[in-house]
Amino acid sequence: MNSRVTQAVLFDLDDTLFDHAHATRAALAALHLSEPALGRWAPPELERRHAEILEVLHVEVLAGRLPIDRAREERFRRLLVAADFGGEASLRSLDLARAYRVGYEGAWRAVPGALPLLAALKQEGLAVAVVTNNLTVEQSAKMARCGITPFVDALITSEEVGATKPDARIFETALRRVGARSHEAVMVGDAWVADVTGARAAGIRAIWFNRHGGARRDPDVAEVASLEPVDALLELLRGNDGR
Repeated sequence: MNSRVTQAVLFDLDDTLFDHAHATRAALAALHLSEPALGRWAPPELERRHAEILEVLHVEVLAGRLPIDRAREERFRRLLVAADFGGEASLRSLDLARAYRVGYEGAWRAVPGALPLLAALKQEGLAVAVVTNNLTVEQSAKMARCGITPFVDALITSEEVGATKPDARIFETALRRVGARSHEAVMVGDAWVADVTGARAAGIRAIWFNRHGGARRDPDVAEVASLEPVDALLELLRGNDGR
């Protein structure tokens, strides 16, 4: 007998289905070569500094306090200032923001295993939703370009809901959109607080996508390091993992 109770699978997008880390690394690698000020840091250090600034500014964008284009420019202005740029950082930052965006979009791809997994979920008749802290236009574009859209029944963004993960409202909206109750759903995401803590607080079983080898935080939460192989992950999503 099939003991599956899962009716809907909720996914984070960035660094869960969409390979944000890959696209970011590719775009920064190009800037590392073309901009001497950024070349003062080794690539891992540049990536770390960029991620820290991005995280801060992303909160401002989601709160509606900073337009996205202005945030992108400000990100590189801050990097140039930190690198002791010898010219006017505010002038150069716009060019870098534009170049980064070209490189970032040019490297868009799905996380390995994401598309076969989504196809398998749809074949089984499970509802699929993407629950993401970002702007709707941006996330829709990523999904379309990477071939994710055809497998997704609902895209729920923080912009649309007016609340960001881990707020329960965004998860509740996702459940309504796919017609599932909390105990019938499972959430998969890479961000522990936003995805795992948020989902569990909303009564949804969570699976941590620990792709980059972070320290395990709770033995009661299942974790996976990859979306492959599909069969093994399907068993976990169905709830047949013995938990």
